Amino acid sequence: MTIKITTSNCDVKKPYAIEELADSSIEIQLGFERILSTQSRNKFIDELKSEIQGELQKFDWIICGKIQLEIHWYLDKVERQETDKVGDLDNISKPLIDSLSGFNGVLIDDSQINSIHSTWINKSALLTDNIVRIFIHFNNDYTLEKKNLYFLQTNQAMYTPLNFDLTDADNLKDIKLFLEVSKFKTAMASSFNSLNANVDSYLIYSEYKFHRTRLNGFDSKNIFIKEQFDQICKNKDINIDTILSSLNKASS
Repeated sequence: MTIKITTSNCDVKKPYAIEELADSSIEIQLGFERILSTQSRNKFIDELKSEIQGELQKFDWIICGKIQLEIHWYLDKVERQETDKVGDLDNISKPLIDSLSGFNGVLIDDSQINSIHSTWINKSALLTDNIVRIFIHFNNDYTLEKKNLYFLQTNQAMYTPLNFDLTDADNLKDIKLFLEVSKFKTAMASSFNSLNANVDSYLIYSEYKFHRTRLNGFDSKNIFIKEQFDQICKNKDINIDTILSSLNKASS
């Protein structure tokens, strides 16, 4: 199998080349003899995932917002029609999509896929391999560095990805304040339950929040429940009362 990564307005170091231009994309081109589907042997699916993530792990950043996904298959039309070697497109696309997520991928989870377009095209007779081209279109404003990437519990089973340094007291104070604001927003949302204007959803919904079950591709050591983060702050004598007092003094 061959693999080639091409980027537009981004590279493995930065999610943008031109800061003022938010639209970026990653293209993954694969060439292989056999088509893998969800029914293929686990060994081959694992090899496919390993090949793709072997390249994607080179990216120093990860997408945390919505993406648009395109998958273009270049297949032999006779083989596709007259044999069962090539299954339906949804079936054979699943292993590819699964390979994009996790710390060694470029997505946190496939729930970020806002739209998906999959199609097949008759390949040139000069090509011996089947070809698949995967395009990931995203807004580079919604990206985070993989270094110092943590997931903090902000509401029940929901976790927010954030970049911060566990050894930096100022960083921890900022995150502590962020969590307090999130807590306040959740409490305010519950007070709007009697209204029929979906006001509460505006306070709760966030593209940055992920359910705990969506984080299986990340080290559990980087996923903190609220009590764990509170203890980290406590160990450094950081508390919300002191933070708010400092803010009040600064604004007066």
